[in-house]
Amino acid sequence: MLLTRTFFMVNLFYHLLADFRKHYPNSGIIDLKAYYRSFRYVREILKMLPQRPEPILLAQIFAKLTSLGRIHPSSTGFEPS
Repeated sequence: MLLTRTFFMVNLFYHLLADFRKHYPNSGIIDLKAYYRSFRYVREILKMLPQRPEPILLAQIFAKLTSLGRIHPSSTGFEPS
């Protein structure tokens, strides 16, 4: 049973990584994990806000925060302030 779950997770990671590399070509598994972990944190933080930010600010927040913790950082297109 454990071996089946292990194979499933490996296959899932490689499938997700193939899609992820379309946008971030030099990325690896650690980059993928960091992206999804950051994505989850951003979603949880946004739930705590009384009002949802404007779409352009929301895109900037997602782009900046999901690039944190990655081994192969990507250009977010936004300059740090």
